[in-house]
Amino acid sequence: MDLLPPHRENGEDQPLHEDVRRLSSTLGRVIRHLEGEAVFEAIEALRIACRDRREGKPDAPGIEGILKMIDGHDDDTLEKVARSFTLFFMLINTAEQVDQVRRHREKRGRASDPAIGTCLWAFRRLKAQGRTPDEVSGLLSRTRVRPVLTAHPTEATRHTLLDLQTRVADWLLALDGADPVYRRRVENALESEVEMLWLTSEVRRNRPSVMHEVSNVLWYLERRLLESEIDVNQELSAAFDEVFGRAPDAHPLLEPGSWVGGDRDGNPAVTPDVTLQAAGQTAAMVIGIYSKKLEELIEALSLSTEIRSVPQAFEASMEKDREDLPQVWAENRTRNRREPLRLKLFFMSARLAANRRKLVALASANDPNSAGAYPDAAAFEKDLSLIREALESADARQTVRHLLDPLQIAVRTHGFFGYRIDIRDESSVHTRALMDVCQALDMGDLDVDRLQNELLGRRPLVGEDLPLEDETRKTLRVFQAVRTIQNALGERAASTYIVSMTHGPEDLLRVLLLAREAGLIHLADDPPRASLDVVPLFETLNDLENAPAIMQALFESPAYRRQLRARKMHQEIMIGYSDSTKDAGILPASWALYRAQEKLAETCRNADVSVTFFHGRGGTVGRGGGSPVFRALTALPPDTVAGRIKITEQGEVIRQKLGLAPLARWNLEFMLTGTLMASFTDWCREVKPSQKRRYGEMMDHLASEALPVYRDLVYGDERVFSLFQMATPVRQLAHVHFGSRPAYRGEGAQSMETIRAIPWVFGWTQIRLNMPAWLGVGTALTRVADESGGLGVLREMSRSWCFFDDLLGKIEMICAKTDLAVARTYFERLAPDHLDLWDHLENEFRRTVRAILDIRESQYLLTQQPMLQSAIIHRNRYIDPLSFIQIQLLARKQKMDAEDPENDRVNRMLGTTLNGLAQGLRNTG
Repeated sequence: MDLLPPHRENGEDQPLHEDVRRLSSTLGRVIRHLEGEAVFEAIEALRIACRDRREGKPDAPGIEGILKMIDGHDDDTLEKVARSFTLFFMLINTAEQVDQVRRHREKRGRASDPAIGTCLWAFRRLKAQGRTPDEVSGLLSRTRVRPVLTAHPTEATRHTLLDLQTRVADWLLALDGADPVYRRRVENALESEVEMLWLTSEVRRNRPSVMHEVSNVLWYLERRLLESEIDVNQELSAAFDEVFGRAPDAHPLLEPGSWVGGDRDGNPAVTPDVTLQAAGQTAAMVIGIYSKKLEELIEALSLSTEIRSVPQAFEASMEKDREDLPQVWAENRTRNRREPLRLKLFFMSARLAANRRKLVALASANDPNSAGAYPDAAAFEKDLSLIREALESADARQTVRHLLDPLQIAVRTHGFFGYRIDIRDESSVHTRALMDVCQALDMGDLDVDRLQNELLGRRPLVGEDLPLEDETRKTLRVFQAVRTIQNALGERAASTYIVSMTHGPEDLLRVLLLAREAGLIHLADDPPRASLDVVPLFETLNDLENAPAIMQALFESPAYRRQLRARKMHQEIMIGYSDSTKDAGILPASWALYRAQEKLAETCRNADVSVTFFHGRGGTVGRGGGSPVFRALTALPPDTVAGRIKITEQGEVIRQKLGLAPLARWNLEFMLTGTLMASFTDWCREVKPSQKRRYGEMMDHLASEALPVYRDLVYGDERVFSLFQMATPVRQLAHVHFGSRPAYRGEGAQSMETIRAIPWVFGWTQIRLNMPAWLGVGTALTRVADESGGLGVLREMSRSWCFFDDLLGKIEMICAKTDLAVARTYFERLAPDHLDLWDHLENEFRRTVRAILDIRESQYLLTQQPMLQSAIIHRNRYIDPLSFIQIQLLARKQKMDAEDPENDRVNRMLGTTLNGLAQGLRNTG
């Protein structure tokens, strides 16, 4: 069965192919120079052998011959061979990002036909639909789009390499239109970068700490997100002005968040002290960015009182500055006495410097000199407003628009905290903590009624002398840390507490009670006060089905109703794509997620509660990802967005979307316009209500057919988990130091129940089988298609219903990346006793592919995406060497005992193959 058509060169891909050839040739020269001819020849021989096998050449070696070729190399050579293909993919990924930049620029250059997903395209479309400027402006005023960056146990790109890849991309773009002399200079610079890439370790030798992960997400905030937000806001303002004839009100639309340093679920390294350190480091960084912006304003804002005076309020503020900061006044009074904006900005810079010193106290007992510091970000913004008013009084409108507006929006968005940090922990942690408190107080367990009574009362439960377990004290300190962060950096800095594995109303009430002990919740006050949103995370099939009833019970709870009043009748609800798919398989989980959103939105509307859905997606199809952001947003149920959305960004997807500045800007723009269009538009409005009912019934049928196929095998047959541990490299995650988070929940036995969704999907992806993304799908689609009229309805659904088209598209893409021959080799070499499972899995995969092709009425997968077809075909020939090296290393590892002196080297080489395959396959996070 050929999944993809024969490879053909596409003229549109020519610039990309030239970059790939240039980078691969450069890498080859560097390896020849630094490692010698023998290593280069070993790499070339393996590359050609894998390519020829892929192309079916008559004299090409088979897989067995290639494995023998690998066994013929000594470890030193093999390690360099593996590194060469891993670094090749780092370079190729950069070349593909550069190609995206070129294509986006070309599309955006057509003003008469703006690219889909741009602000100009969105506003023109909304105007054509009859939307008025006030309607669109009103939605914009309520719009809040929050990408949330998370740490990841299968993503390992270091800062050094992120910077290096950025420089490579800049040099590739510099080649466009370069003259011969400059071209040689650029090519020499590229070779210099590739030399340093080869001489830099791409995999950490020690497991990263949480603070290393914090540093990683801060790289994206400082280097990508903040400037990209400014660009998107300016793009939106210009597009709105062009389409509707006026500028929209300026306010934050994009509010990046982070789980790094706050996600305690299953990660003992995320302690309360680490959370405080993460918040402090993030705050110091964003205040540092503001300080740099003020330096730029000092250079630019040379307004002289000899030409224009400043308002009285501005003069009054300077009096206060002189009193608070006499040293700054003494140093600048003469030089800037006729340039009051510059003088004011010097005062403001001094205050920010004091704020940075003050941050030391957040995570330590020190109390540095912070005289003159701003009490909060609002005070800093007030000073910026004074600068703005002075410029406006001088009629410097463009200066305000281009220099002041971006900084003010950044301050409104990021305050003094940077990222909005979410706190997360598993529901059983809070249950155990309160049980310990109740036992210490000899008061019996707290059921729902007693929890409500406690919340509506004022009696504190915990004192310093109460004898409690260490874990309980640690849980209580988390809430105290949240209060410390809010006091230092503002409420928005840490105002969300997510309860994973929410099974009932009591799971949220327990968190409220623990929060009350820290002074975050005061429901007995009139009016009630609360500075924390408590967010349920529904992530199993059963919990998704029960979610509407759970929220209904909470909305009817007197105590929780007061919590809602304190939080402006708004509720955030998180839905988990990863664990639901691990629990039930992709088809039942996807439908359960869709139905849950519909019913939860209705439950919230009936209770007069506004809602934000937080979509906990991974990067791969098996964890809910795999769709371009704009398409994924259009596939959401109608009337579930309303201008507000949160989406996790994880793993290599962060690097793909945000690694280059232009891509970061465009991906944020697409996320914003996708949210706007999803809020205004039912993309499937042509589908009649009768069709929607029939489609829903069809999805019920498909889910009921797929669920037992998935669960009976994954949870009903113990051999599957044994096979998973033997045939995939999942055990190696403990040795390759990709992230701080363990692969299993808890400290008990490793099992299907305790393994996390991320490594579960990662392992199957590494061996090229991708089982979680299609198991059960083939049986369900085939059975339904074989029923009278079934295939016709499925075809109609794929053409007319965004949700089903998107779901089918994701499965189609991951099937195209699956390689049965390679996957079977993992089985044969590493788990031969489990080969009886192979036929079952192979047949299910083939059923899936045949059903998709029948529904799409196509001969090959991805017919509508020729660029993706070409990319997969091209990549496979370079991915194969890493797969075959990994197989041989895993087979060798199986025979080694824990004391073998070669363990460290084999683990290091395996880490290289894991990283290289993740780079090459892309959808692994």
